[in-house]
Amino acid sequence: MIWKDSISFKYLFSAGSGWVFLKWLIICLAGIVVHELVHGITWALYAKKGFRSIKFGVLWKYITPYCHCKEPLQIRHYLIGAITPFILVGLLPAVYAIITGSINWLLFGIFYTVGAVGDFLIIKLLLPEKRNDYALDHPSEAGCYVYRKIPA
Repeated sequence: MIWKDSISFKYLFSAGSGWVFLKWLIICLAGIVVHELVHGITWALYAKKGFRSIKFGVLWKYITPYCHCKEPLQIRHYLIGAITPFILVGLLPAVYAIITGSINWLLFGIFYTVGAVGDFLIIKLLLPEKRNDYALDHPSEAGCYVYRKIPA
């Protein structure tokens, strides 16, 4: 609403729009890699073995890229790693777009905000858990196991 007079979708359907689509496809694929890298870097900060505990791959059955931490992390650290890609790759570009009026950054931010939906589902499941308990990524599916400390 702020930038209604300066935003136009005309260029998406003009001559040469095939190149625009190809450029967007490359940017989207690169953004997916960045999203997963942000998970990995963040979780590696909290993992005892650092980046050696991080595994990247694709669940080909669902055509879904993933980042997997092979060691348990405290729930609070797992949650930080789960939300960070949304903040850096979804929210900040969208805020920048609103400030500058950039339709490209807005579309990028929206795309990666929607791309973080799976992360939000995991976050929703983990929020009721105690922050000092542990979460361990499932080795082959989306989700994680929760390990609770038993009081002595």
